[in-house]
Amino acid sequence: MPDTSEILRLRVLLCFLSEDETDCTVMEIARTLREEHYSISRAITALEKEGLISKERPRKPRLTEKGRQQAQRYAERINITTSHLLYEGVNMESAANDAYYWALYNTDDTMDVIRSAEEKYRVKYELRDKKQFSGAVLCKMLKDGEYQFPFIIYRENAKNGNNISMANEGFEHPCVLSIKDGTGLLRIKAVDIFANSAVTGKRMRGHVESLKYFDSGKYINADRSGYVLSIPASALAFKNIGEGIGQILHGQVCMKIRCSVGIVHMPESTAIFTMLI
Repeated sequence: MPDTSEILRLRVLLCFLSEDETDCTVMEIARTLREEHYSISRAITALEKEGLISKERPRKPRLTEKGRQQAQRYAERINITTSHLLYEGVNMESAANDAYYWALYNTDDTMDVIRSAEEKYRVKYELRDKKQFSGAVLCKMLKDGEYQFPFIIYRENAKNGNNISMANEGFEHPCVLSIKDGTGLLRIKAVDIFANSAVTGKRMRGHVESLKYFDSGKYINADRSGYVLSIPASALAFKNIGEGIGQILHGQVCMKIRCSVGIVHMPESTAIFTMLI
């Protein structure tokens, strides 16, 4: 693998984290990484200048506390990135090599997205043998955090060959699933709906006025804070479809939604909220 000086320094730093201290000499690291002695020596000197390596004992350099924290941070990034690339179909050699670059140069925001994706993959794998399960089961398995998922709101009955509800346009996509201590809250943000009047052809603006979700045998009003509506994720019922890279966790809950368009208040309609993982 053609190394830049930064990548080589990273690989050397990780050697100090993973190898026994007695093996962290210039000669042993050069043998492990298959690099020239002088390249390793320069890399260790550079790491010392950054305060990551201590050479109080010149023949036995070691990690400083700052160096240990930095090495652990990069090791976690590399493990997450390698796993992510392998899942996406990258071969092992390329994934292992590219992970160094991703770990070193990716922003924290990008790494957060990768961690979130990896958490979804992990949960899907652990649920692979469950054909049906509740939203509560899913939430207990996910780590605390916020996850974005695509969703579609369907009509209860198809109309003119179309089974997607007008309410689907009344929300920002994707939805957000917030997990804390094994409990999940599903949040969807209402946005304006635009439609042409069947009578005048005039373009009109509307919005979602109310939303109820079905849980424990009855419809319950969703909590609302401004434009954001929230329902407990435990109200969703999930089915496991497919396997391997084609596996999908299909969650759904029945809703009653009322929208307004212009000055007209539409009747409450039943819809099916579907979330895909």
